[in-house]
Parts: sequence; structure tokens; C-alpha cells
Amino acid sequence: MNENILRLMREALCYKTPNESNFRKDEILKFAELIVNDCLKVVNQPNGVSDDDVIKISRDIKSHFGVE
Repeated sequence: MNENILRLMREALCYKTPNESNFRKDEILKFAELIVNDCLKVVNQPNGVSDDDVIKISRDIKSHFGVE
């Protein structure tokens, strides 16, 4: 599991209230993966940035969060 996702998960759980349901670790990880993939969709939209730069940015984001 990627340390960056674990760090964000620990930080997010600090804000959890007693009334919130408990999420399983795999559910939280899947949620994080979906967010990263959604961000990648935004990066990959036409935005005036060169294709080579978009590929590098996408690769860096995936690597940072350990998402395939």
C-alpha cells in the first residue's frame, strides 16, 4: 500500500466523529484510488499543455499515489 495514501487516510480519520460508520481499509483505499483516477481524467483533458507534459504529470501522479 502506498505510504502517501496511508498518510492521507490517517489524516482523514482524525476528523471522524463517533456517529460515522467504520470503513474497512480496503474501502478507503478504493475510494482514494477512485479520487486519484478522477484527478487524472481532469489532467488528461485538452488544456493547452503539451501531450508529453500531460503524460509526465499523469505518470508522476500515479507513481506518487501508487495507482496503476
